[in-house]
Amino acid sequence: MTEDQMFSNSNDNSLFLHAFEKSPIGMALLSFDGRLLKANPSLCRMLGYNESELINLGVASSTYPEDLEADLELWRKLVQGEMADYQIEKRYVHKSGTLMWGLLNVTSERNHEGISGNDIFISQIVDITEQKKKEEEYKKIEELHKLISDHSQDVILRLTPDGIISYVSPAARNQIGYEPEELIGKHAYDYWHPEDLNGGWLRRGNSDNSDSRIFIYRLRHKSGHYIWQEAHSKKIRNAAGEIQHVISMGRDVTERVHSEELIRRSEKLSLIGELAAGIAHEIRNPLTSLRGFMQMYLKEDKDGSKKLRNEVMISEIDRINEIVSELLVLAKPSNEVFESRDVVHILTHVTRLFEGQANLYNVQIKSEYDADLPFILCQSSINQVFINVLKNAIESMPKGGEVTIQAKRMNDKAYIQIKDSGCGIPQDEITKIGNPFFTTKETGTGLGLMVSVRIIQNHKGTMRIESEVGKGTMVEVVLPLVE
Repeated sequence: MTEDQMFSNSNDNSLFLHAFEKSPIGMALLSFDGRLLKANPSLCRMLGYNESELINLGVASSTYPEDLEADLELWRKLVQGEMADYQIEKRYVHKSGTLMWGLLNVTSERNHEGISGNDIFISQIVDITEQKKKEEEYKKIEELHKLISDHSQDVILRLTPDGIISYVSPAARNQIGYEPEELIGKHAYDYWHPEDLNGGWLRRGNSDNSDSRIFIYRLRHKSGHYIWQEAHSKKIRNAAGEIQHVISMGRDVTERVHSEELIRRSEKLSLIGELAAGIAHEIRNPLTSLRGFMQMYLKEDKDGSKKLRNEVMISEIDRINEIVSELLVLAKPSNEVFESRDVVHILTHVTRLFEGQANLYNVQIKSEYDADLPFILCQSSINQVFINVLKNAIESMPKGGEVTIQAKRMNDKAYIQIKDSGCGIPQDEITKIGNPFFTTKETGTGLGLMVSVRIIQNHKGTMRIESEVGKGTMVEVVLPLVE
């Protein structure tokens, strides 16, 4: 078919030809057998050939080989009338040899006179090379973001402006025990400790309008306990200034927070130790004299009329002397040499010391020790720790109960747990245990556990307390083992 045959019937064809030549996108006319009949200037510029060269080369030569088969399959269906048009993204080979992307749209202009082979096919090609480059760059960025997100130890969150979780990185599994899909659609604040909310940065009406914040707060683990997390959060706004979403990166800082707390306690202990040293020595000397005179008065009381009063006074002086002794332990850590000792022997010795008191309180003491536990490197002061803990456990059960002492090995450490079934300690008071002069007992001073904490720290160990009101308390002491 000639050009005159294609465009000889009407003014409409002339208008089409004008539009064809002036079109800013590449256009071509093809015959039913795929021959290129005509190419417009835009297509010639796009591929770098003049029209004659393109017609001689044909469609197949300008198509990237790997994309040719898919294009030909669609072309076959179009020619056979199985579809009215088709669209495909494909690559073309420029005259210079470079590749370019085009969005190809092919439609058919059927011959209604029934003459076979007179159908015309119109191809329109839009250059989408730059778009494809941007898509490829965006894909690489997305892949990089996914790689970072999937392998980051920090939990990465994307939130709605109202704080609803829309994305969670896999690190959530290790940090708080949840699968990412379990958190999608939930409000982030549902997992915060209530005391750490402070109104909520994302809640409406909050006076803090800053776009970025660093938070340190407690986050509820799936198992129920809390970890400390430090999160860097930022509100992302669009061009109109509206918040599109919030990005947050949270890191587990539980160990850091506990270390800082230990440092603060150590500083307090050091300060109290200095104070205690001065006070203890000033008190102990007059106490010795007072007790001596009270014993003398007790002997001179022949008729016993003042015996009760004198005995009470001696008892109170002894109690003051006991407190002063504990202050002296705080004032100056023991210089005793560390020795390898059998932890089971230590615990057995302490248990025997309290057999009488346990019977008096109707308390049963049970022991569960791993076989062949290695020795621990310690001073004799370690006995005082277990004495203080076991004494508190027994006294927490005035109506009787059971104390279980367990000792087991995990890796290179000995884990000693002393559990009672006593009255328990409220959660808001557990964190105060070990602070100077804090106690839950009516006659206690709080110095016993404070001294114990000091001794454990001196042994490079840790002490942990869990308790529930009405159910009991568990004190865990972790100490390094000696192979």
